[in-house]
Formats: sequence, C-alpha cells, structure tokens
Amino acid sequence: MLLVNEVYRYGRKSFRLLWLNAEVAYWIDIESKNALPELMKVDELAEFIKAQMIHNVPDPHEEFAISPPSKHSEWGKQIQADGWAMIAYFVDQEPEIYQRRERGLMIQSILSSYDTTKQTIYAKLRNYWQKGKTPSCLYPDTRRNGGSGKPRAAGETKRGRPRTTTIGVGVNITDDIAAIFRTVIKTFYTTKKVNTLQYAYDKALKALGVNPKEITVEELAEFPTYEQFYYFMRKETGAVERARKRAGDIQYNKDMRPVLGTSAAGVMGPGSLYQIDATIADIYLLAESDRTKIVGRPTLYIVIDVFSRLVTGIYISFESPSWVSAMNALANAMMDKVEYCASHGITIDHSDWPVRGKPEAILGDKGEMLGRTVEVLSEALHIDIQNTPSYRADWKGVVERHFNTLQAKFKPYVEGYVTGEIGKKRAGHDYRLDAELTISEFTRLVIACVVEYNTSHAIKNYDADKDMPPELPHNPLALWNWGTSHRTGRLRAVKQDLAVINLLPHTEATVTEEGIVLFKCRYSTAMAIREGWFHRIDAGPKKVIVAYHPYSANKIYLRPEGKYDSYVICELTERSREYRDLTFWDVWRINKIKAKTASHAKLTKQKGRQSLDETVESITQEARSKKPNTSHITKSSRLKGIRENRTEAVAEHRKNAPNLIVGTPKKTNDDNVVYLNSQKTESYDIPDMVDDLFGEDE
Repeated sequence: MLLVNEVYRYGRKSFRLLWLNAEVAYWIDIESKNALPELMKVDELAEFIKAQMIHNVPDPHEEFAISPPSKHSEWGKQIQADGWAMIAYFVDQEPEIYQRRERGLMIQSILSSYDTTKQTIYAKLRNYWQKGKTPSCLYPDTRRNGGSGKPRAAGETKRGRPRTTTIGVGVNITDDIAAIFRTVIKTFYTTKKVNTLQYAYDKALKALGVNPKEITVEELAEFPTYEQFYYFMRKETGAVERARKRAGDIQYNKDMRPVLGTSAAGVMGPGSLYQIDATIADIYLLAESDRTKIVGRPTLYIVIDVFSRLVTGIYISFESPSWVSAMNALANAMMDKVEYCASHGITIDHSDWPVRGKPEAILGDKGEMLGRTVEVLSEALHIDIQNTPSYRADWKGVVERHFNTLQAKFKPYVEGYVTGEIGKKRAGHDYRLDAELTISEFTRLVIACVVEYNTSHAIKNYDADKDMPPELPHNPLALWNWGTSHRTGRLRAVKQDLAVINLLPHTEATVTEEGIVLFKCRYSTAMAIREGWFHRIDAGPKKVIVAYHPYSANKIYLRPEGKYDSYVICELTERSREYRDLTFWDVWRINKIKAKTASHAKLTKQKGRQSLDETVESITQEARSKKPNTSHITKSSRLKGIRENRTEAVAEHRKNAPNLIVGTPKKTNDDNVVYLNSQKTESYDIPDMVDDLFGEDE
C-alpha cells in the first residue's frame, strides 16, 4: 500500500512519495541536489512493489522534520519564516505544483512579490519536498556543521576558561598526555582494587615526570590538573563500564545491575515455580544426648512458592548444603504438613499449611541441582529443574530474602544467636556459650515461625497481576488460596513414598553370583532370586539402576527395567553383615580404609616376592657352586643305583630328623627293643614298601 510522504527505495535511490490518486503519483529523489518531482503510474509502482523492486525504508529526515537543530535560534527562525512565507500558498496546489509549466508560472508569481532568485525558490521547494513536507523542513540544516561532540585539536593556546584563582596558565591535553592518562586509568582506577581517583591522578603525574622533591609549586601548575584528569576519565569511560570493572562481573550482576523485572511475573499460580536455597542458621545448638556439648550452627533449607511467597518445605540438619539435604527439603515440600508437624509435637490444621504435591518447576543452586539424581527427579516426577548461574544468588531473590525474615522472628527469644561481632559479644563474652536449644527444639521453633509467617505475614511491594482483586490481602496463605481457586492449578498429586524414592541418589549396581553389589555391599530380593539372577547360568542383567538412602546401608531400592514408576526393596545379605546399621558414609569410609590396607598388603606381598626371588637365587647358586665336576663319569654310571642311593638317603634323613617334642631327648629304635635271644637283630623298623609299590626306573 502506497502512502504519501513515505520513503521508498528503488535501485540505488530513495524517493519520497509527494502525491497520488488512483492513476498517477509524483515522487522526488531525496538525495539529489537538483531533484524535481517525477510522474509515475500507480499500476507500475504496484508491480514494482510486488516484484520487490521497490520497498519501504525508514525516513532519514524524520528526526530533523520533528525537531530541527536550529529551531531555537533566532537566525534559524527567521530563515524558516521567510522561506515559508514565499511557498506556503503554492505548495498546497497539488498536483499543479509538481507539473513543470504550472510550477514555472507559480515561481514567476513569487519572483514578482519577493526580492529573491529562482534558485532560492527551487531550493526552498526542494527542502520542503525532500525532508518531509512540513514547515519545519525549511529550517537551516546544521546537522553537519561544526564539530559537536568531537575533540578539538590541541594548539598553542590553552583551551577552556582562563584561570582566575590558580596560578599559571595550564596545559592542553595532548595525544601523548592522553595516552598516559588512558594507561593510568586502566591500570590504577578501573580495577578491582578500587583505588581512588586521586591515587590514579598521582600516578599520572609521576608518569609525566613530576618529582615532588624537586618540582616547585609554580612548575606543578603547568601540569594537567586534577579537574582535567577527572574530565578525561569521565569522557573516556562510562559509568556502567567503571562500575563493572571496579566491582567485577560477579558483584556487579548481583548488586549493581538494573532490576526492572519481578520474580512473580513469569508464574501462573501456586506450584508454578518453587525456589530452594540453604543458609547456615545464625544460632549455635547443643547436642541432643549431652547438653554440655556445643555442636555448632545447623543448615537451614527453605523451599518457597514464588507466586504466593508461601513456605512449602523446610529441612534442618548439621549436614553441609548438598543434594542430600536438598532432597529432604524437597520431600518435605511434597508431603502432608499435618503429619510432619505432628511428628515434631506441633498440632496444626490442614488449612494452616495446605501444601502437598509436586510443583511444575524448581529453581535451585547450580552446585546442588546438577547430576544424575536431578535428572532422575526431572524424568520421574516430570519437574522442570532450573539452575542459577554461579555467584547469582540474586536470581533466587524470593527465598534469599526470606532467611532474614524468618530468623528475625526468633532472634529476640533465643540465646546463642550469632551477633554482628565475629566470635564474641561485648565485654569479652562468647555468645556460643549461651547456646540452649537442641536441633529438635530448633526445628519446632522454625516450624512455628513458618506457620506464623504463612498465615499472618503481610508482603510489602507485592507485584500483583491486574486480575487480582484490590481487596485481596498480600499474605502468603491468602495468595495461595486465591491462586489455587482462580488460577490454573500447578500442583500435581504424587505418592509420597514414590516421590521420596525418586528424590534419592540413583546409580548403577552390578549383579553377581553373590548378590546385587553396590559400594561392595551385597543385596538380595525375592524377585531377583525367583528370576535366577544369582544363578551361574547368566539368567539376569549385569547392571541395574538402584536408589539408595545415604543415611542407611540396610536397604537399597531397585528400579525394575530402569523405570521410575515403581521400586523393589533389596535387603543387605549376611555376606555383608559388617555393614549392617551403618550409613553409606560409614561404608565409604570403611571401603577407603580397606582399599588402603589392600594397597599396603599388595606392596608387602611384592616385597616378599622380591625377597623370595633373592633367597631362591642364592640357594641355587650356592648349590651350583658345590656341584662336583662329573664330566668324566658316564651317564649310565650316574643313573645306576638310584634305588640304593635313595634307601641310604632315607635312612640318613630319619636319623637326623628334628625332634618335635621340645625338651625330650631323641631316642633310637634300639632303646625300646628287648632282644629275645639276647642278641641284636639287624633291624626292627617298619619296612619301607614305597619302592615296591611305586617302583623306580633304572
């Protein structure tokens, strides 16, 4: 569709459409200094547009037509008024003004009324047509005049306002000085050391050759001033660039970047997005078994719904922030809160904490929400897992802010709370000695604070959507209830035991004849025995997917066929009874000790083997050295009489055999023989039948 006053590109030229009707149109080349209106057929223009030979382009003079640079000067106003007075009557006579003969008559009329020239009239008309057909187009075009925003060349004369109070004349910033300034600013100012600008200016003067011990005040006045250095710095570096380089990308993105969005803008209702995060609670606790022992500060995990700001899950332990702790917090977010509170001795109604089921998405930290376990959670429960970039805790602003809100509720009532001073209170008293709560009592305290927050807290500056009624209180529970009633429900039901199993760490286990082996622990289950997995007939799989709870090595959970919609419990076998009632951390510790022991034993075995080799080699060499030269004896002579030689050797060995009874002298056979005829026979030893039984080759 053709529109009057729009600019069209045709070939290498740009034309402004001046006038058209159903048959013809007039346009003008906006770049030519001698251009005049040209006649075109509308049908022909339409064909050119259809063939994409003509296309619409942005108007290069639009800004000038709206606000000419010379609009506020008296000189510009006068030129515009004089020009408009000459052509105002005739430019509205369309299309006659675009036709050569009629335009000539109009120009003659203008010449007879004004003291001007034909060239001036054409110049006024051309400016009017080419720049937008408005009276403002007749203002002088000063866009290319002067050097606005461009640096002035440094000459002999000092630029700027002359000095009135400071001594001396001063110096211009030459290219050499500017190069030194840039290097100094980059090296000493726009860095993470956060040096002052005065420090950088001192370094710049030193680089310019200023020696404070030798230079006079009068000489120093002829060097660049601090104000010149400051002006140069502001001109060379922008405020955002300086902030990013001095603070670093991590701190800039976290604390200085513009925050124009909102966490709740992208969520549809309760359960659309949960945020999870952990902090080390600002309180010291005592041991459950012995209240004289201080055990340190617990880790507090919080899961919060972004839409309503309702706390959906918590978990408190002494474990460091990890997937194991996050797993328990997410499991708590999906379970019935009435049962959970009752297990800690707190009675609530379902309406006080109406959260149960799995969310649509979870946003967590990169370190914890990565790995195979999270992949299983995403695949099994169909939850979208999102991670913040490293060092970008501000992406989880909702849950980050809640830590301070929650801890502020119990701070006035408990002892052992961490103060602003590291380690001690005033007067030298160590606040850690004031600890009085155990982890079970602290958990009850946190549960009470969460219930109070969900039901009573008023959220300041909540970014409500336009469909929310103005009378709706900005309270987490009220927002949650309104969202579940008026927005698409995002929470989905899930079996609690199946959800917990899918939250556990998953890995591959090996099927052997001794059972299902995981971390050198052997497990068995009736299903595997029934299907012949442990028979030596290759009847079962070699690898299976299992889940395990790090807190107990007694059981693992087999995922049949690698699917996550069911599980089979596998029990520890008697072969691995040494691991019973241990945690997997204990199992890993024991296996590590065993591995070290085995490694040491392997080295000991190698050492023994080397020693044996040396002993055997020594004995054989000694025997070889004692062997007489038998080269002069024939082979048949040496092989003859082996049986007799053996008999003699056996007899000699028997006489020299060691006494096995300690302290008893060895007696010969003669000592126990009573001769019947008072005569000694040849021998009463048990006859040796070995040679007769087995024989020996001659």
